[in-house]
Amino acid sequence: MIPTESRRFLAFQSEHIMITIDTANRISLDGQQTGLAVTQRASGTVVYTPEGIGRKYAEHAMPQARYSLAHNAPASGAAGLAQFEADIRALLNAKSAA
Repeated sequence: MIPTESRRFLAFQSEHIMITIDTANRISLDGQQTGLAVTQRASGTVVYTPEGIGRKYAEHAMPQARYSLAHNAPASGAAGLAQFEADIRALLNAKSAA
């Protein structure tokens, strides 16, 4: 059984972190596919639109050069998963406004 304090923490996490990255690197927010994917390169984190029928591969500029996709406050000082989620949401809002 999970202690009460731990249960509250897990509920808090599930309410605020609504991003998932599947094994094909596709990004989902709130259970919905975004049409974006992510990869890590030596130069940093790259968010891109995968090539598909009627859709060309395109990389998207992000505010941070590198994100930790495993931690919210990594010891490396890189932006964490919560910041990555916020920046993906901002990217999607900017694309829908254009």
